Amino acid sequence: NEKQREIQGKIYFKGKKHIIAEIGDTYTDPDYQRKGLFSMLINQTRKDAEDKGFSVIYGTPNKQSLPGYEKKANFKTINNINIHSMSLLVNISPIISRKSHWILGLVIGYLYSIFILCLYELKKLINKTYSLKEIVEIEIIPNDWDDFWKKAHVSHNFIFLRDLKAIEWRFINHPNKYRFYILKQHNELIGYLTYRILHEKGIINLVIADFLVLKGREEYLNSLLFRVLKDSIEQSVTKISIWCPQDSPYFRILKDFGFIRGSNVPVICYQNDFASEIQDSCHKWHFTISDSDNI
Repeated sequence: NEKQREIQGKIYFKGKKHIIAEIGDTYTDPDYQRKGLFSMLINQTRKDAEDKGFSVIYGTPNKQSLPGYEKKANFKTINNINIHSMSLLVNISPIISRKSHWILGLVIGYLYSIFILCLYELKKLINKTYSLKEIVEIEIIPNDWDDFWKKAHVSHNFIFLRDLKAIEWRFINHPNKYRFYILKQHNELIGYLTYRILHEKGIINLVIADFLVLKGREEYLNSLLFRVLKDSIEQSVTKISIWCPQDSPYFRILKDFGFIRGSNVPVICYQNDFASEIQDSCHKWHFTISDSDNI
């Protein structure tokens, strides 16, 4: 509807607003594969988006579909964004239980969780940015949100719209449950983090869907991460997952916190003049998993 169109698919590129479209899941019935349906659907979808005025058409395909986009639809991987999936193992009990007896898994998992919590309590004493002070869980976006957003987006060449309406639509009013934390310093909103918990085959995965902290205070992301870690232990989460560009200031913070770099996440876009400008001159990206259809 018109309200969704007003909110969805907008980015700031070098301070200017543009509309952008994402190609989501693609699948062809095995009985109809190798008949050109994939390329036909992708090219028609792309044409429809261009006809509606979208500046960029992008996607985050898996390894299976990536070659099709590149060979048959004139999409290319944006090499300078370099996003990585990262994870932090919190509870090893389900993993140990699968390979041995469940009692052994339970005992080892409990000891590992205690070790993790003690380790981060020690980090909290050493590093003040781990402090939980002024973190508030919210269900309604505060009125000063757009003031925060105006300060936050200018430090990035490329960032999706995260004003009050966009955040409400994406997380607060979403049918799936997200927990949302804001971080304040001297009563000023300086950052936020939101996550969702997914259950799959006995594994509980906490996915940090989105996060952002004002420039110069990025280290305070540690405080939000520590809060999420405590939530994870309380809810028997197996691992915490997050996406982050390697050149982002958050990448080092996540590594220092204990996140392990995983696989690269390809971001592709259809080749036009604006896409070429993004690839040639964009260096400060902010891109989280919530900027895709993966959550």
